[in-house]
Amino acid sequence: MDRKEKLVQPVTPGDKLGVIEEYAPGNGTYVNNGVIYAKQVGYAMVNKESKKIEVMPKTRIPFFPAKGQKVLGRVQHVEDKFAMVKVFKVNGFELKSPFTAVIHVSFISRFFTKTVYDAFKPGDLIYAQIIGDKNQPFQLTTAAKDLGVLEAYCSNCGELMILDKKQLKCPKCGSVEKRKISEFYGRKV
Repeated sequence: MDRKEKLVQPVTPGDKLGVIEEYAPGNGTYVNNGVIYAKQVGYAMVNKESKKIEVMPKTRIPFFPAKGQKVLGRVQHVEDKFAMVKVFKVNGFELKSPFTAVIHVSFISRFFTKTVYDAFKPGDLIYAQIIGDKNQPFQLTTAAKDLGVLEAYCSNCGELMILDKKQLKCPKCGSVEKRKISEFYGRKV
């Protein structure tokens, strides 16, 4: 911690922190009749150099995934018409509690996809977008060029597949497999 700041006792809303003659009110505070009070539960920080008091929240604001956000997830289960995906990252934000989402066969590509087995396999790392957030599970799409499989494993031997001329090939057993490949395959997003 910076020597200019000092962590004060935990505070709750309404706790008196100081007076405006001594300190300037900062984030998480409010002033009433010249007295600075805590507006939220957290820890009072006093910056002795700038003479400012602020309250750092004790807990982070909960994060709620929403329509339009890009997600990173791992395919858990595949059926003819849908795939179940365990989402662990939303818009680059790592989730403490991953959630399950679904991709229907009609939202895999802009082109006709007969079965989900032609696009995904369990264990694939995919980059997708939330298109439905009203009901659980969330609905995903991989229809755009940047969306799709980022990392795939060989169905025969489990080796990481490499992208070779727009198809996935196993470097160990030589197997070639079909997937809905993202333009970012093999890279971090």
